[in-house]
This record gives sequence, C-alpha cells and structure tokens, in this order.
Amino acid sequence: MEFYGMTGEKLGVIGQIDGTKSKFDDLPQWKKDLLQKPSISVRKGIAWGFSSPYEDTSTLVLTSKAGAFVDIRFPSNFAKSRPLTEDPAFWAFSGVATMRFYEGMPHTAHGVWTHDIDSRDEAIRDEGDLFLLGNGDCVETGLMKNPRTERMAMYKEYWTSPGVVEITPCVVARTSESEGWHGVVIRVGNYCQGIMARHNQGKSEEKQVKVLVERWQRTRIDRGRSVEEEQEEKREWLKDGRSNTSDEGGDSEKVPCMWACREDRRIGDEVVVAGVQWKVVEWEL
Repeated sequence: MEFYGMTGEKLGVIGQIDGTKSKFDDLPQWKKDLLQKPSISVRKGIAWGFSSPYEDTSTLVLTSKAGAFVDIRFPSNFAKSRPLTEDPAFWAFSGVATMRFYEGMPHTAHGVWTHDIDSRDEAIRDEGDLFLLGNGDCVETGLMKNPRTERMAMYKEYWTSPGVVEITPCVVARTSESEGWHGVVIRVGNYCQGIMARHNQGKSEEKQVKVLVERWQRTRIDRGRSVEEEQEEKREWLKDGRSNTSDEGGDSEKVPCMWACREDRRIGDEVVVAGVQWKVVEWEL
C-alpha cells in the first residue's frame, strides 16, 4: 500500500523493503493504525446527507499488505428469487488502496480506492476522508452516488474490524491471460473473497456481461463432540450462501477461493480453472 504526505511526496510502500520499514516505524501510532495491513474491515452503517445511519448490507473488505482489496457488499435481505446483481443494495469491486495524510490534522487521512473490477460496470471516483476514533473504528466521509436516488450525495460510512482476528496467511491471486475474464481472490486469515468479471471483446467498446463473487469464512463446526475432540478439530471453510456461484461445479470453478486458501499456497503458484489461468502474486505467512 502506497502512502503519501499531503503535498504529494511519496513516503513509502507498505509491503516493500528498502527503507520503507524504517519510515513506517517512525510514524506516530495513529498513522500506523490507519496504514496497518493486511486488514479486515466490516461496515457498521452508512448515512446519506444529514440522515441517520442504517445498514442494509453485509459489507466485508479484505486488504492485502500491498493495498490490493476485494470489497463485497451483500444485501442483508437478499431474495434468491432474483439474481444477486439485480439487487440495488449489492455491490462488489476490487482494486488498489492508497492513503494520504493531511498536514496538521492528526487521526485523519484521505483514502483513494481504484475500481479495476466493479460489479456496477461504471467509472466512479472512489475516495474519502478517514477519521480514526478512540476505539479504533473509522468514520469515512465523501461524495458517492446514492443507489436509492441515483444522485450524488454526501455520505458517512462507519467501519470496524471483527475483533481479535488472524490476518495471516495473506494470499492474493489474479487472473493472467484469459478470454475476457478478469478476477482477484484475496485471503486474509480466516476470511476469503473473490470477484470475477467477464467482458465482451468485440471491436466496439467493451461491456461487462457477467460478475461472479464468493465469500468464505473458516470457522469451527459444533458437532456435539467432547472438549478434547473440539480442541483438536480443525476449522472448516464455509461459503456465504449469498455468493452467486454454484456449489455443483460450473461457474463455482471460475472463482478459485478454496485453491487460494490451501495452506501450501506460495508466491508464483498457478492454476488453470475452466480455461482461465490464475497466479498467486502476493503471499505472506
């Protein structure tokens, strides 16, 4: 993840060596808290204009040490009778996050998130000011299109973390050369998310025609065993039922989350799934 001073000078890249670590170590603790990666972020609510906050999604953001992220926002009241992508509350995107600090404004930063893949298939400028609260949560403010009104409006998003969680292993896999498919899978500790979009590749302007998303969490399964057996029992990966890939093969094979989550995964590992090549481009144990 790149971070800058407010005048634009590059202070370093989290995840690189060559003096960056010493610069990071010299930062005040509040800056370290805002820059700490890998990270797992959960949205607690959003407020438009001066209205009260609410939350109509299950939003989870996984960010790697280098700033790659996958942000998936599942509708809280999702009706499986219609496609996930037709629900106005659904949104998923992936890109790279960067951070700038305002001079003379402690506990504050300006974030920019590129949308290299976006389920809404529209060009947007995603940036906002982050305010670090005393309890470690963040408030993000900025301008964004309100999906309910289709108009640009001021927003406030309230972010937290799941608590004491593991942030390693961290694995990032990306598609290589493929027939119109572009995808990213990120694992951070016991969470994994993947997004994949396919575009037409004709002579006319490219248009997105399909988006696939998955969310997984590794958790313990209570099977009524004894305490000793439970202590020895390994956690299992469970797929979020709102993911729009099949559990019976087919499209589910195009988002290789479980391949990326194998404990023997390493940088440079490659796999071809349903004709699409994937490669591990970032790895941290």
